Amino acid sequence: RAPLFRPEKVICVGMNYVDHCTEQNMPVPVEPVIFSKFASAIVDPNADVELPPETEELDFEVELAFVIGRGGRRIQEEDAMSHVAGFTVAHDVSARDWQLRKNG
Repeated sequence: RAPLFRPEKVICVGMNYVDHCTEQNMPVPVEPVIFSKFASAIVDPNADVELPPETEELDFEVELAFVIGRGGRRIQEEDAMSHVAGFTVAHDVSARDWQLRKNG
């Protein structure tokens, strides 16, 4: 079973390091690229990764996931870590053709 289950939301930061931008042939963004994923995207760490027939460019990468344990708003930088419950490794899987060429 996944170490996280039924999260309220999954918020992601994309294109967050230069090497990744370079490998994707994308410019380094001036501001963070924020997007979300459905909570149902979190699966058992031993589950198979399915290759859907709708994509020809399934891509994967390892991510560092922050688990937020305490809510807040307009949190000061020096207080941010007091809201973090922990960290885990995440295996992010994306359909790059849908993401980059099909508004996805």
